[in-house]
Amino acid sequence: MPTDDTPISEVNGAFRVTALGADGLSREAARGPRFAAPSRGVRYRVDHADPRLARHTAAVLGSSGHAILAGLSAAQAWGLPTPPWIGLEWANRPVSVAVGDGNRPRRGDVEGHRLLLPTGHVTHFQGVRLTTPARTWLDCAASIPLPHAVAMGDAVLAQGLASQEDLAAIVSWAKRRRGVVAARRAGALLDERSASPGESLARAHLVLGGVAAPVCNHDVIVNGEWIARVDLAWLAARLAVEYDGEVHLTEVRRRHDAARRNLLQAAGWQVITLTAADLGRPWAMVSLVRAAIVERTPPPPPRHRRR
Repeated sequence: MPTDDTPISEVNGAFRVTALGADGLSREAARGPRFAAPSRGVRYRVDHADPRLARHTAAVLGSSGHAILAGLSAAQAWGLPTPPWIGLEWANRPVSVAVGDGNRPRRGDVEGHRLLLPTGHVTHFQGVRLTTPARTWLDCAASIPLPHAVAMGDAVLAQGLASQEDLAAIVSWAKRRRGVVAARRAGALLDERSASPGESLARAHLVLGGVAAPVCNHDVIVNGEWIARVDLAWLAARLAVEYDGEVHLTEVRRRHDAARRNLLQAAGWQVITLTAADLGRPWAMVSLVRAAIVERTPPPPPRHRRR
């Protein structure tokens, strides 16, 4: 809710300032400890509910009137998963800001770009202009590892921010542009049924390692009774791979997972549990799952020779 010290033109806790202060704040008040000054001419509230969004908005406000949020900064605004080192360092990483024409933004706290931005590639979200989810995914594919591009694309689909057709169209439009090769490779691996970034990363590592693509979030039903929904399933082998993130660390969740695993094993399924540590050793993960699939997949029926 606005207060007496809220600038009239404030957006997401960010606002422009001049030598006289801001629209509703004196020069001294605008320089107070409640505000951060990422670069000349802008401020944002350090106590804003979403300080990352406030900082990103300030970067756009401080750039030219046609500037937009782009790349990994746009991905964060959309709530898309980015590599963990990107998310953890957001306060120290330059904000990605782009223009479609003119000089690329050059100011402190900003990584400026000049991009070809057709009208359909730019929109408004949370009070700021930025690239659409599909264009954001395309641009990010050029700068993040392929498994993370898969995880981001899965999230775009799962959250309903774009469709498979939208992503295919943006890849077709990109032709020889930077990132299109990675986006094309990632696009072939996307699955809107993926329920978490960790699950997407595990699936991407496995498939890129030569393991057959699994069924995502498969419902295991035995004799008409629903047993469980497993993250990744290889049906012929009755093999389930579960990715356990931080939500699985509570005692209540651990007991639930153990009971669920027992039900699956009693139904003839083998369960392999993966964690974030396994994502750091993808070769070991691939070897483990591939061996289990080979061991548990029934051999094909013998072929009878004609006499």
